[in-house]
Amino acid sequence: MKKISKIFFIIVFIVIGIYHFISHYYKPDPRFIQFSPYGLKALICYEFGNYRDASKAWRAHYGLSYEYNLIEGIKETLTGQIKENPNKIENYLLLADLLFFAEDYPNAIATYRKALQKDGDAYDAKVGLASGLLAQGNYQESLSVFDDLFNQSADERSITTFLNFLVALNRLEKANMSNKEDFYLTLAYAYRYLGIIDNRKYKKVIIFSDKAIVANKNIDRAFFCKGVVYTKEKKYDMGLEQFSKALEVNPSNAEAYERMADIYGEVGNLEKELECYKKAVEIQENKPGYAFRLGDVLLRKYGDMKQANFYLKKAYELDSNDYSYASRYGFTLEMLGRFDEAIHVYDNIIQKQPENPHGYTLKADCFIRMKRYEEAIHFFLKAKEIYPLSFNDARDLALAYAEVKNFEDAISIDQYALRIKPYDVDTLYHLHYLYRRLGRNEDAYRAVVEILRIQPNHSGAQRALPYLQMNLRTRKSS
Repeated sequence: MKKISKIFFIIVFIVIGIYHFISHYYKPDPRFIQFSPYGLKALICYEFGNYRDASKAWRAHYGLSYEYNLIEGIKETLTGQIKENPNKIENYLLLADLLFFAEDYPNAIATYRKALQKDGDAYDAKVGLASGLLAQGNYQESLSVFDDLFNQSADERSITTFLNFLVALNRLEKANMSNKEDFYLTLAYAYRYLGIIDNRKYKKVIIFSDKAIVANKNIDRAFFCKGVVYTKEKKYDMGLEQFSKALEVNPSNAEAYERMADIYGEVGNLEKELECYKKAVEIQENKPGYAFRLGDVLLRKYGDMKQANFYLKKAYELDSNDYSYASRYGFTLEMLGRFDEAIHVYDNIIQKQPENPHGYTLKADCFIRMKRYEEAIHFFLKAKEIYPLSFNDARDLALAYAEVKNFEDAISIDQYALRIKPYDVDTLYHLHYLYRRLGRNEDAYRAVVEILRIQPNHSGAQRALPYLQMNLRTRKSS
């Protein structure tokens, strides 16, 4: 019996050890570790580079496979749902996935395109479109989609797009191409995407980029891919070398300059950082993203309000619909004291995005800086009708109420803010002040005691405490 127990504990220990090793090995994406027969099969197939079978096994594990005899019926249902609700992106993605599974790549591609017409930033739709183009052998366009994909934050929400990509990668690796440079570059791009999910795959990016360069030494995107990988690995000198080589081939590669600027910023070469950012803006003067990033760096890192305003204005004028450009530009206008211009920018946000509460809160904050508190309150309340106020917005609204001597509403909003951040001493101290203004000294005393519990050396609370104690003793004695 003891021997069986010992064997059992040894097995448990080994299983825990294997689980710990696998969990660490696959830390970038826990979807790889699925403890089921299909999950284990998928993992083994993936490790051996059999991506199609890995995709198939993971589909089986997640219950995402389709019965072939039901495909037409499901297709009709999803097509009907799209007609009923043409703005719902999820329906397009479901239909595109079904078509991709059935290897109807032309119609899958067309459906992903329709999804992107509804939402040009839909990450899953871009992954799906790139995968469909790979599966169809349309490598040049797939590279363009990947370029677009890499320039936005990874926001993959549907596992099916990842599984479809694995199928497309499997087809790509088995393809025979006469144009070797395109073939290897496409593989480098594909593995660059896979590297976002599984960092180990970045090694493949280097391998296929080098093969593309051997086939054609004037292929700047291959040098660029290598530079991206080396930067992620914090091999900054090697990254700069590869971006420089990309620029030798293509001096108009603005993104290479921007990536070099990022590296120079990391290593503290501020002069080179700004030089490269400005070069990127000069090359792509009609693309607002470069001007915005330069303006943002000038604002955040250097505090150069005038130069930041110049570049942020440029980004805003090129695309006034982008909230990030508008809000950042408006902020610099406020800091330069050009309040009326800032209000005009915020009015533009409100007009174009009336359901975005931030347009109203930006305008409200601007009115606070202008000491126009009644108007600030009005726009905070407009924002509150759309979405609950954030902690910072609530604090600003409470301050505005206090300025117009509406202390009861100020107290109510401060209490709301404290439900979001219960231990914020600044809010508690403001609340203590409001209580005192209304003669509610017991409430003020409790607020001060709470402040000193959280932050015993708070000087304002230390000064207020004796006064409040004396006041309360006087009231009790009388």
